Amino acid sequence: MTIGELAVNTGVPASTIRYWERIGVLLRAPRVSGQRRYASDAVHQVAVLRLAQACGFRLDEMRHLLHGFQSSVPASRRWQKLALRKRQELDEQINRLRVMQRLVDRVLECECTALDDCGRIAAFVMESARQ
Repeated sequence: MTIGELAVNTGVPASTIRYWERIGVLLRAPRVSGQRRYASDAVHQVAVLRLAQACGFRLDEMRHLLHGFQSSVPASRRWQKLALRKRQELDEQINRLRVMQRLVDRVLECECTALDDCGRIAAFVMESARQ
């Protein structure tokens, strides 16, 4: 199939597919008369990449998922290894967001008439939000 057909079949723009090839996330497709030609399993590889994207995987993690393991390593073990790291990263992000949310909630309670007045209590608010 051509890159246009792969794009239509996967919902991923051809420009993204070309980019993924250029940076090694997808293996370069062989060319026939100058056009990329993809095997039917390319649809499944792109689907795996879309799933990885939806999980928040970065491009280097997506490349590692497809190409960073020996071929004998089953898909389940690949996902588990990368997903455990991603889960920890997400937990850290969620914790930072919770702190930010508490800070925003405190700022919403502000009744200062000038920003200079806020500076007097900012250190206290920041410290109490971390707890």
